[in-house]
Amino acid sequence: MATNSDNYTQTPITAPVPPSETSVLDMKVMAPLIRQLWQDRIIDEPRYQWDITSADSYFKGESLIDISFLNNNLRYGQKIIVPVKKDQNPFSLYQSSELDYGDTINCTEQLELPCEVPCISTEPSFETLEFSYDTMYAWGVRACVVTEDFYPFEWYMDQYGLSREAKNYGREVDLWNKVIKGLIAAPATTPDLTLAQLHPTQYWDNLGDFSASTIELIRSAAYHMVTDYNMQPNIIMTPEMGQKIVASTQTQWNFNANWQRVNTFEQWDVPGMMIDEQVREIIGVNMYVLFLKRSPWMTYTVTGEGGAQQTVTRYPLWSADLTKEYIAILDPLVGYQFDRPGTQLNIMPYDCDKMVKGLIDTEFVGSGITFPQYGTILEFNRIPVVG
Repeated sequence: MATNSDNYTQTPITAPVPPSETSVLDMKVMAPLIRQLWQDRIIDEPRYQWDITSADSYFKGESLIDISFLNNNLRYGQKIIVPVKKDQNPFSLYQSSELDYGDTINCTEQLELPCEVPCISTEPSFETLEFSYDTMYAWGVRACVVTEDFYPFEWYMDQYGLSREAKNYGREVDLWNKVIKGLIAAPATTPDLTLAQLHPTQYWDNLGDFSASTIELIRSAAYHMVTDYNMQPNIIMTPEMGQKIVASTQTQWNFNANWQRVNTFEQWDVPGMMIDEQVREIIGVNMYVLFLKRSPWMTYTVTGEGGAQQTVTRYPLWSADLTKEYIAILDPLVGYQFDRPGTQLNIMPYDCDKMVKGLIDTEFVGSGITFPQYGTILEFNRIPVVG
């Protein structure tokens, strides 16, 4: 009797390749299934986790603009310019002057008022944000109608649904990377001049390895976001960082910032995230701490210059070369993503030479960062995955 290793090989992690533009679900694919007529159904190989979001994205920055106006008026070759009223220093919006009391003939002081009113102007200033479509995504399936009787129509539609699901997943991964990498490339300036002496921008780089001061750094960055911008962001980190934080308090007393005992690593899952209450308590912040899940498909080996093999990743909280990892303190408004349908191609056979049917859809997507003030990135040396 053949063993499982004799006839089954696990799907390996491979670098992504563009979908084929020529192949279809034909007999070359289905022949092995047709021969083994004793098999009455096909089962799916256990899938690597690759969910990073639910139907709705984590980011909500598109709510800052009128999407219906955008889609009704924007053409693919144009941009929508949105005026932004700049923040103003409150001490610049009024004047104050000291009042004087002068001597009078009866030896008492009398208020002396100038016969004038200060002439002031508090006109606002404006800048602009640009919104446009920057990416086209396509998904679909094709099959040869000659052989459709040899496999269920459900397979055809399942493959179409899987392609659409992969597109949604890829869109969200792309958006996460665009936000994280964008906040690193062009971070906001730290408005608090005392904090700016240590961290001039909201990209706190070269923080080194995890240490006893890491928790205080996270707390300080979160405090900066809450107090300087009056927002309640989320702290997003890798599971390894969360485990480091828990391990750093694993003592027989095991107190958190509120002097309450913390003994377990309680967490519950939401799509793409793990929310951990205990790490939040250890850090001592009043906001969610989220672990961003990581799919095995995100990290793979490619052939570099000279034929050398190198490992790269698309995981948003790791640098591409896997040397750094990031803690992101983000308000959901920091990132935006909007879309509109593109083409919907329904391929049907129309002559003897083209017996292929298919469903291929496209959509146009715009994504990016609204205001970098909504995010702070902390950079550490990557924590090794312990097996």
